[in-house]
Amino acid sequence: MSEKNKKIIKFTALVIFLLVTLALTVVCLPMVPMLMSEEGRVRLEEIVGGIVRENLFLGIGAFLLLQILQVVVALIPGGLVQILGGVIFGSFWGTVLCLLGTLFGEMIVFYIVRKLGMPLVEAIIDAKGIKRLSFLQDEKKCELAVFILFLLPVMPKDALTYLAPLLNIKPATFFILSMLARSPGLIISNVFGSSLSEGNTVIAAVMFVIVAVIGLVCILYRDKIINAFKSAKKPKHVAK
Repeated sequence: MSEKNKKIIKFTALVIFLLVTLALTVVCLPMVPMLMSEEGRVRLEEIVGGIVRENLFLGIGAFLLLQILQVVVALIPGGLVQILGGVIFGSFWGTVLCLLGTLFGEMIVFYIVRKLGMPLVEAIIDAKGIKRLSFLQDEKKCELAVFILFLLPVMPKDALTYLAPLLNIKPATFFILSMLARSPGLIISNVFGSSLSEGNTVIAAVMFVIVAVIGLVCILYRDKIINAFKSAKKPKHVAK
């Protein structure tokens, strides 16, 4: 892939990121003051409920597309999309739709990268991110590392989603491990969004603090966690 094509891909990703960010801002900003009062939450529930009832399949399709874009365009923050899912569809269906959208997005990325190879990865992910995860080429560390890195907050999930297709891992194994690992975070984000929309500020605040503390710990020890996988020794084969 030429440098020109890489720049086109990066520019396209940036444009999509800006458009989605603008759309999310337009949608979410009016919700913020409404969530602050009981009257506002009732009004928001009526508006959202009316839109979903009248355009159920359109609403589901639009949200799925947004979640897919969040995975494919690595710049888009996932947490905001997932919280929005909880606000609009509730904790259960919001989580289900986020899981489906994430799975579809991962499948799109996986098979496109398998087709185009490292040049596409280099066009999306910076060289530092690729080098940081280069230890995953070790088959013995790959599957466990995929699960742990997708499970913990603030880990390089976006880079890993693009690098995974180049690793010695089966597609089904990657999808199962990544979705199992992503599930707790998706559930928490959707429950947080649902709690906000229902006025359960105490639950939302507690969840926010828990996630913030875990995220802070992961930020502080992020490199150590990754280095732990790099330095892990391969298990010795016992002679029979």
